Amino acid sequence: MKKIVKIFNNFIKKTIFKVENKTNDKFHVSNFSKYIITPIVVLFIYIFYLSIPLLYDKNWVQNKIVTKLSDEFNINLINSFDISYRILPKPHYLIKDTKTTLTEIKELNVYISQNNLFNKDSIRISEVVVEEANFSLLKDNFKTLYKKSENKFSKKKIKINNSNIFFRNNLNEVISIIKISNAFLFFDEKNLFNLFDLNGEVFNIPFKLKYQNTLDLQKQIEIKAPDLKLKFINKFFKKNENLSSGINNISILSSNINTKYNIKDQIVMFQSDGSRVYNSKINYNGQLAINPFDLNLKINLYNYNISNLFTSNSVINEFIKSGLLFNENISVHTLVNIESIKKDEIFEEAKLEIRVLNGKISFDNSIFINNNIGLIKVSNSDLFLENDKLILTSNLSIDIKDIDGLFSFLNTSKKSRKDIKNIKLNIIYDFLSNQVELKNIKINDNDVSSQFKSIAEGFIDINSNNLTKSRKLLNELINLYAG
Repeated sequence: MKKIVKIFNNFIKKTIFKVENKTNDKFHVSNFSKYIITPIVVLFIYIFYLSIPLLYDKNWVQNKIVTKLSDEFNINLINSFDISYRILPKPHYLIKDTKTTLTEIKELNVYISQNNLFNKDSIRISEVVVEEANFSLLKDNFKTLYKKSENKFSKKKIKINNSNIFFRNNLNEVISIIKISNAFLFFDEKNLFNLFDLNGEVFNIPFKLKYQNTLDLQKQIEIKAPDLKLKFINKFFKKNENLSSGINNISILSSNINTKYNIKDQIVMFQSDGSRVYNSKINYNGQLAINPFDLNLKINLYNYNISNLFTSNSVINEFIKSGLLFNENISVHTLVNIESIKKDEIFEEAKLEIRVLNGKISFDNSIFINNNIGLIKVSNSDLFLENDKLILTSNLSIDIKDIDGLFSFLNTSKKSRKDIKNIKLNIIYDFLSNQVELKNIKINDNDVSSQFKSIAEGFIDINSNNLTKSRKLLNELINLYAG
């Protein structure tokens, strides 16, 4: 470029700015004018150079670009399309409304190198940018994509902006959608691994995904969802065609869950490795069938405050609120055994049973135990979304083994004590507002009075409840009960 400017300046001096008029007066142009004119001319020459691809035969260009996209980026266009050449923001071919086997693309920008545009045969693609694409994936496509991920990506970047990934079942029904804000993939020549990086949103939850795959079949995936305070890292090692192993870490809220696993014939067998939930030790093991998704899980949790299960920001509450379990294509059966050694806990043991089937969630057969008083059993439970509310309905049966232990815990006066063996009721709990409604209350299989029901409404706001308030309300109810 400097050489061109120098030649142009010499040309100006010799031919234009050194002209004599008829009166022998010399015609001069100021240095300032020369510095203005020179860049303009150079810019004009540069734009003319960038415009050379406009002279290429359009059919030749289309065939050339299609071939290079297939050979260098594994992008195989399968339909006719409109292609045009653009200079800004940098030289590229714009392909509109095209398709691949799994994708519909509104705009495909193919950026080319600016070196030697005079020779069309030396045309080189430097980068590909996909805009507003819809990727449609069936479960069988994952096997193909998985195998392709083991091959070397292009060393040139493929970028994806403002697009969607539609996951479909075998009936071609959409079961979930990932919205892509931006993503890119390429082969990192320095570190020798494939890299796929994505910023997106699923179930209205923003997340970031980073995937690395070395050519010796070691893989690493990292997912972050700040709104859930979730971070997931998985490292995977393929031992042979039938057996793989790995380790992963899930960090959510104040919990850190580490897992070792083996995969054989699409069955994942796993166990915990030094995991903790809210500073409490946790052991677990289970089995997961990948296709279809079917999880059987057993958890033993030690030195854990059982009351934390009922707080608005508990791990279970946050997971349920995310809506991930309301999916007809997953099946889950989980048993959670909890032991608490803290003296101020109402419940000393809990056996929590969670079942997810066909998008329905239940906690039937769950039990909460106080060794000195009795236990609570859960039945006919149902968790569902309704009018943007997350509602749990359930029947509770409170079996009192030691009534004196209950009265001692509640500090009930002797004159108010009654013979109570069983309390049955139905609850309607709103997870989002953290409010509970008590209905159909029976004591020893007898209905209670309307006044009793009115006082019981004092428990409606979970956020305002505490042990002192609960004792006061329960003693009022016991005093009111006729016995």
